[in-house]
Amino acid sequence: MDLEKLYYLVKDAIDTLDLQKIWPDFKPLRFALYDDEKCFFAGDFIEKTDAFCANTSISFNGEQIAIWKVAQDLEIPVLASKMLHEMFHGYQTVEGWQCWPDEIAALYNYEYVAENLSLKLRENEILLKLLDECDDQLIKELLSIRSCRAKAFPYQFDYETKVEEIEGTANYVEWQVLKQLAPEKAGELINEMRSVLTRPGSMFPIRISCYYTGALLTDALIRYIGYDFETKDRPFIKSILEKENVADSGNILFSGNNEELENVRGIIDSFNKETESIINSALELDEVVLEGPAYLVYVNIYNARHLGNYLTSMFFLMYSTEGEQKMMPGHFVIRMKDEKTIDKAYRWPLEM
Repeated sequence: MDLEKLYYLVKDAIDTLDLQKIWPDFKPLRFALYDDEKCFFAGDFIEKTDAFCANTSISFNGEQIAIWKVAQDLEIPVLASKMLHEMFHGYQTVEGWQCWPDEIAALYNYEYVAENLSLKLRENEILLKLLDECDDQLIKELLSIRSCRAKAFPYQFDYETKVEEIEGTANYVEWQVLKQLAPEKAGELINEMRSVLTRPGSMFPIRISCYYTGALLTDALIRYIGYDFETKDRPFIKSILEKENVADSGNILFSGNNEELENVRGIIDSFNKETESIINSALELDEVVLEGPAYLVYVNIYNARHLGNYLTSMFFLMYSTEGEQKMMPGHFVIRMKDEKTIDKAYRWPLEM
């Protein structure tokens, strides 16, 4: 892959965008494309540091930039939209958004509860209907369900809404960029949302579906309720419940379909068994790649799992020993001594 050529194709696409129509005051950041060997940033090849890990926004030489690892061929409009997604995370950082979830803590503490997820599925149905038309009754029902979940499942709701605020708004920007660069790709994204968000299995791990629900919530708030782009009241997606006149949700928690609840419970059980199988496969291989104690810095939180005293991480593991931070590429099952201390890390026998 010619990183320099790809960089300028993406830059040219970004330069055509009217970002003020998407999010006032949001401006493109400088960005880098990199692979396993090279890194091209702002017109030059540079030495790649350990900070270049995954696709995200980082502080580089005192400047917030966006980075993307080129691992597959993506059409230029799609790659540009994903780069804007990462740039928006940089914007959130610079603007001081105070709604970042504690992802490692959530790995340990987020509990999958059938009643919560069943209600969330109904929210998803409403959000997808609101794509097509404004319906005041649906908006009231949406806010009422979210009010109910906020009271009944405060930890789950708080974590979900923070992910929806951070990742959902970035995914909203990505979606709106596609509308300008390649409307047919934006249509494909909508079709994917319709397919994914109506399937109970799509909520495992929960973080992934929040990218889409957050994007749809942002769209609904902007079009129907009035999103205050200047607000410092974050997370806005959560606080909107306190700003709107939300009707008493009553006994909505227990009014769901029993068959649906049992279906969700079955999926929760299957998800836990799958996680157990992943852990056992690594323990059977018994390829220890790190002996603790070591301090856990970060895992690939996108689809990380937790069961007992084990965590999983795909593509990388960040840790520190004797004050030195290190990044190890690969897929891992990590046995933890406590929430912050790695006891051992095993190679996860998954094809790269």
